[in-house]
Amino acid sequence: MDNFITEMSPWKTLPTHAADAQVFAIGDVHGQADTLAATLDAIASVPRSHLVRRLIFLGDLIDRGPQSLAAIALYKSAGDLAMVDDVILLPGNHELMLLDGISEPDHFICDWLDNGGDMLIEEAVPGCTARRLVELADIARDAVGEEFLEFIRTCPTWHMEGNIFFIHAGLDPTAEPSEFLNQSRFGAVHECHWAWIREPFLEWTGGWGDCKTWIVVHGHTPATMQVTNLKVLEKAADRVATHGRLCLDAGSTLDLAQVAWAEFAAAKYRFCMTRRR
Repeated sequence: MDNFITEMSPWKTLPTHAADAQVFAIGDVHGQADTLAATLDAIASVPRSHLVRRLIFLGDLIDRGPQSLAAIALYKSAGDLAMVDDVILLPGNHELMLLDGISEPDHFICDWLDNGGDMLIEEAVPGCTARRLVELADIARDAVGEEFLEFIRTCPTWHMEGNIFFIHAGLDPTAEPSEFLNQSRFGAVHECHWAWIREPFLEWTGGWGDCKTWIVVHGHTPATMQVTNLKVLEKAADRVATHGRLCLDAGSTLDLAQVAWAEFAAAKYRFCMTRRR
């Protein structure tokens, strides 16, 4: 992967009980499959430190970038490519919009297309001239495959390692956690949902979880929308000490080929980024 560079921060101490496994988390990819491939290659090069190596995708593999279908294919092979024992994909709002759009095209597919789903359609059928909503839904369904769609319908929506809580967008500090997390993944295009929330989550400094000891690792809200280096991105994204959260959205879009990720091991973590040179 000579066209890409991976940068890693020094190890930092976690202020809470960490994972008992060696855990890698990857933020929003948004169709930047080449960058994802370089990220998986970088993870594979990290020596094993625990009996179990686990990889967690925080959602939004698809849309906006040029290679959503290739990103899905890489996710399916990520265990071998990253040399990990277990792969978890948590759905992001873009996967949920895709599900809704395919299930009820007359009501939902335009929302998905307007939020970057049009790039997946173009990847599937270059120069596509289809205009009927149901036809576009059929193209998307055939392109991503029923196996992937069924997984998004049934996969877990959050994951916990020790006191490290992984989710796509975040938590609502004003809501009871179990009620908030039990919200349906279907038809969920609103601001107070685990796949969509920004405020009051982003500015909250009062702690997370019953004992206020969780660290929330999330994506969804870009820490930057510019080509950058690790030090600048880390300054914007690492809010562990002040807000109890770590953002792994580096702003991947059509022209922004950079993916943020992190490694957790014992009571420490490090922030990483893979980007095009």
